[in-house]
Amino acid sequence: MYRLALIALLLAIGLGACGRQGVTIFDDGGYTPAPVASGGHRKTGKPYQVAGRWYYPLQSAAGYDETGIASWYGRDFHGKKTANGETYNMHAMSAAHKTLPLPTMVRVTNLDNGRSVVVRVNDRGPFVKNRIIDLSYAAARALGYDRKGTARVRVQALSGSVAASPPPVAAPAPIRGSAASNQRVARGNPTAAPLPDNAVYVQVGAFSSYANALRMKRRLHNFAPVVIQRKPLVQGALYRVRIGPLLAMPRVEQTVLALQQAGFDQAIVVIE
Repeated sequence: MYRLALIALLLAIGLGACGRQGVTIFDDGGYTPAPVASGGHRKTGKPYQVAGRWYYPLQSAAGYDETGIASWYGRDFHGKKTANGETYNMHAMSAAHKTLPLPTMVRVTNLDNGRSVVVRVNDRGPFVKNRIIDLSYAAARALGYDRKGTARVRVQALSGSVAASPPPVAAPAPIRGSAASNQRVARGNPTAAPLPDNAVYVQVGAFSSYANALRMKRRLHNFAPVVIQRKPLVQGALYRVRIGPLLAMPRVEQTVLALQQAGFDQAIVVIE
């Protein structure tokens, strides 16, 4: 399976930044807590200087794929503003990067254990030598390096993942037509590029009772398409209530935010 990260240290020039040391989607399970975002805005930013070094923000995240060292940050920055105006939450799936546009959704893979998470880059940092990304505590925990402090990772920007500011409160419009036709539409729209690798869902709940799963599906009448997927267990089965498959990263992000605003704050992104 293929799976699919923030820091808040204020720069003198007004950017949120950090250098820190050194949860769920796993390669063996396919789950990650959904990235959380609110109150921020889209920005690329002008060149800026930290500790005598200049950084030049990218105008686009297209094709970004880099391997290096990740660190994480937590309690000291919890509740502070990020570089794009959001509030840093150490328990949310977010990250800081020196040059990616804000916000950008990226997949971060721990190269030592194969675990991956999807995180929302909405801050600047880490300004520590040889580190390419600073994850939230939750994301580092999901990747299994919260105790270690750093990890070797691969960071991949998801196609079409830079979001406008901010996504609408209303639930996304239902997907209409076949998966194939939606794929063709996504490919024709540069702001809604198709997601790489496998099917992507937003999972709202998992139940041992089909009746409970059906009740949850009915509560999601403003979202579409909603499916119940049965996973056989040694004893019985697990009924997973999911929205999807979703074919474009903006759609994934908008769905997650709309769910949170509707009170479904336990949603997770699933790739399988």
